[in-house]
Amino acid sequence: MATGTSLRRMRNQVFHGGPDPDGVDLNALHRVVAINAEEISAIYEHGHITSLEPFFITVNGELAALNDYSEASATYWPRNEAATDVTSSDILDALKRLGARNGHRPLEDFALDIERDLRGFAQPGSIQVVVEPPEPILVHWDLVTSTGTTHRVDRFELSNNHARLWQSKFGQRAYPEFLADLCNWELLKERLLMDLEKQVRSEGEISQELFPGLNRHLSNVSALVRIGNGLSGDNGDVTITEALNQITAETGNYRSYTNLVTLTGEAGAGKTHSLLQFARQTLSPGDELAPIAIYISSSGETANSLETLLEARTGLTKIINRTSALALCRAGLAILVIDGFDELLGLRTYDNPLTGLSKILDPLRGQGTVVLAARSSYAEAKLRRHLDTHNTLDWPPYVTTMELLPWRPQEMQALMDQLSVTVPDDTSPEIRQLLITPFFCLAFAAWVQSKEGIDFFQFVVGNYLRRERHKLTNDKGVQLFSSQSLADVLSEVAELIARSAVPEISQEDLEMAACQALERELSSQERRRLGSLCGVSAEWAEDDLSFKFTHLAIAEQFLARQVIRLPLEQAAFLLRDVSVSTLCAQLIVSNWQTEYGKPPTELVSVLQRAVNAEATHAGLPGSISLGELWAKVYGTVDGPRVARRINVERLALGGHGRVSLVEAEIQHLVVGSGVELELTESRVRHLDLTGASPDALLGDSYRQVDELMTQDVLAVGPSAIARVLGLPVNNDDGVHETDDYFKARVRDFPGPLIVSSRDFAPDDSKKFNWAREYGLSTWQDFVRRMMDEGRLARKKIITAGRPKVQLTPTDSFFK
Repeated sequence: MATGTSLRRMRNQVFHGGPDPDGVDLNALHRVVAINAEEISAIYEHGHITSLEPFFITVNGELAALNDYSEASATYWPRNEAATDVTSSDILDALKRLGARNGHRPLEDFALDIERDLRGFAQPGSIQVVVEPPEPILVHWDLVTSTGTTHRVDRFELSNNHARLWQSKFGQRAYPEFLADLCNWELLKERLLMDLEKQVRSEGEISQELFPGLNRHLSNVSALVRIGNGLSGDNGDVTITEALNQITAETGNYRSYTNLVTLTGEAGAGKTHSLLQFARQTLSPGDELAPIAIYISSSGETANSLETLLEARTGLTKIINRTSALALCRAGLAILVIDGFDELLGLRTYDNPLTGLSKILDPLRGQGTVVLAARSSYAEAKLRRHLDTHNTLDWPPYVTTMELLPWRPQEMQALMDQLSVTVPDDTSPEIRQLLITPFFCLAFAAWVQSKEGIDFFQFVVGNYLRRERHKLTNDKGVQLFSSQSLADVLSEVAELIARSAVPEISQEDLEMAACQALERELSSQERRRLGSLCGVSAEWAEDDLSFKFTHLAIAEQFLARQVIRLPLEQAAFLLRDVSVSTLCAQLIVSNWQTEYGKPPTELVSVLQRAVNAEATHAGLPGSISLGELWAKVYGTVDGPRVARRINVERLALGGHGRVSLVEAEIQHLVVGSGVELELTESRVRHLDLTGASPDALLGDSYRQVDELMTQDVLAVGPSAIARVLGLPVNNDDGVHETDDYFKARVRDFPGPLIVSSRDFAPDDSKKFNWAREYGLSTWQDFVRRMMDEGRLARKKIITAGRPKVQLTPTDSFFK
């Protein structure tokens, strides 16, 4: 088959990544392989072979031969189709029992990871990996640099405890040091920092235009975040700096899943400011090999996918590309920070955000850390719902949630003190409510310092309009649009953007919105000058222009203004079609009160009728808008209140009287001391009665609550809740109490459910404490029973330590 090489030796050499032998006769090789395949198929077709597995299986009725296998999967090749990966536990168990390759499997897995990691650094086709245990892994390859290629030979091995090591010229080093050496680590940090500083300056210029001299004080006020489902099992409120430092410290730890951190907060809450400061901190000079942040954002970019945007960001360094950046993430050397995820892909109405994320998560192969920032309204409406199905991914992540909390009075006061601004005593409650958002806190300070005799909301809009109007002048310098007319135009634009799948509109649509708002055709000069508001589009071709609001909080302000300026029925239909955030709902209520001198009760009533008229309501924008508005208008008033089909993340019920919620979906519901609550065909994930009597929950409402918090106990499931409320418990209910508890915990668990393959015991971390609530044996019995009934499926995975499996609920699990 080849010069001086037998077929067996050639197979072994090529299989282990060695160079192709010289003088290979490809035609002869093809004939031998084809004849061998035909003979094997003929034996199979003869029909007397009763057991094919594990060396052969059938794929679509055709015989397929074993090519490779690991603890997590086995690869089989049919004769005429592409290779297929198999995760059947029976097949993997059979391969494991063979035992022929177990001793060298970790080394071969290491070699495979090396080959994958080097793809982002090497000349294509140059990587040759030789694995001949017990010798070290030998890698021949060509490193691509800005000046050309350099041939390298590197050696790698495993320590006694399977630590991955690189044999450098200075001795053994940890494998991540090899990748850092390839990147010229300090130079890479320097170039990433140069690009980051451009983004910091760009953000600063926008803030300076809106709030001259004020934004620099934000860095002196520490924002708080609420962590949920932390990897260490700890939840609670910490500063965002502490939270990100904790995430950084855990990045290098080996896990079997990527840590996906979702940072949510309202527009203007300070997400971008905080992430830029974090990224800058990680890129500061220093000899320590600490993880760095690779920050990417959609602002001003022409990419429309995560892959192309990451490629563009890393390409500026002239050192790494997208593939090598992900290799750094896998090794714990880098954290991928994606800011404005809802803007990046036009995800306001994007059906499945995991489609965009999978192109990042799959190459990470269960390693690394990704921080994802999005508005709270987006997280509630889209991201959270689809992350609940993350176990369907090839490499499901562990989801750690971080909610950027509104400022407390002390944070607001700290900024006001630095700015020497006093909040007047007669400031309305509506405005005070907005001051918990940094953007509006700065706007308020600027308003007080300006001493302009206009309403605060008019000031916020007017400040932005002044910035835009100076671009819209004729040849003599006369402004073409009044503040009122331009505000109407931008309100129409806000509606168009809210209804579209991208956070911007084309120049053509901008002109159409202007015609709609002005109720006339534009002059040629007006049409031409409107283009000065546009920049390069992030979604269309590079020579097309589009308009995008400078700040999301401004977009929310104009969307609220559009709701108020529309006729009542049209406003309700807009809210039916577009989900509004908590911030936007607050702006609607505040501006409505200013405009009409009363809360928008009529608007809520008309929207309620529109939502009731829909055939279904689950997850629809109208239900979300209704929930946010109803919470602001009726949440704390006195008297009986009724709401149907509301969908809201957090709802606090105060005042006095009975509240009836029908077909409601609420994540977190807090009931005050003067409220009686009646639920009908609803679902409440968490009900907080710590400030109310258990008698506040009427009738069989408790059956529609997943978990109940009282002053003394947290109860999960109808049986446990009934017992806490002092209600009689049927014997049948008692039998299913533990099932209710475990099902609720499995449903809410933020990552892949990984347990021992032998006895289904979880690991010892705090995040699994719930599995031991009724004793470990009760949990193990539950798992075995669910598997026997087909409600839980298991799949082997590769992890450190003892063998483990991943448990995945089937469609029948919650029935």
